Amino acid sequence: MKYDIAAKVIVDMSKEAILRRFLNIDSDNIQLLEELPEETVSLKRSDFPLHVVLKDGSEKIVLLEIQTVFDRDFVVRLMDYTARFMLKYHLDVIPFALSLTKSSLATGIYESHYIIFKYEVVRLWEEQSSKFLDEISLYPFLPLMDGKESIIEEAEKRIYDNPKLKIVEKADLLTAMAIFAGLKDKELTIKLINRRRDIMIQSIAYDIIKEEGLKEGLKEGLYETISMGLEIKFGTNGLALMEKIKKLESNDKLGIIKEAVKIANKIEEIEKLI
Repeated sequence: MKYDIAAKVIVDMSKEAILRRFLNIDSDNIQLLEELPEETVSLKRSDFPLHVVLKDGSEKIVLLEIQTVFDRDFVVRLMDYTARFMLKYHLDVIPFALSLTKSSLATGIYESHYIIFKYEVVRLWEEQSSKFLDEISLYPFLPLMDGKESIIEEAEKRIYDNPKLKIVEKADLLTAMAIFAGLKDKELTIKLINRRRDIMIQSIAYDIIKEEGLKEGLKEGLYETISMGLEIKFGTNGLALMEKIKKLESNDKLGIIKEAVKIANKIEEIEKLI
């Protein structure tokens, strides 16, 4: 969810650069299509359906999907979106996925016994971050590309020092960069926040970071409490369970284990909960 929100914050600023740099589309005008088929349990919406007017006056629709987890179901949904927009607008429709994390399924083609579906895909991890330093609106995606951390430091400095950007624009760019960086390196996210918190707090997406920080703090506290309880009750055998427990992501699950440690008589009672 947090990556979806970060994408929505940043796409309005970067859509022209995304289409130009990744699809070679030099547009005269781009508008986000708001009038979409109503979303239901079985009928979902495209992330960013864009009505594009080219320099020669021709029109296309680009279905821009920013995808964190790539799977076959996503591609089938993309196929569904493409067909629905073709029927609705009677224009050429370009299905386009911006893949944020490595996936062998991000191939640009879907094949079944009866269907072959082709779509445009950019695998960000294959892109060289240094090539995009001239596109400031694409800076939030740089941490996901192939490149050195020094490139990220240079990018954040250029955002911070740019006199042409409004404070809110700087905040949104830096905050989205920090959120996307977490997909690849959580330590980099922490560094970005510590360095640029003064501006980030003015972004509507910054609340996401605060919420995630609270969750992480709670999780670390639960790990520590469980570890102490296991050591007191079961000694080194109890502590041996922490390797598995630290793989659990749910704070609710960790809370259950914490309470169970208090009343458990046998270590097997805890093992059943992991």
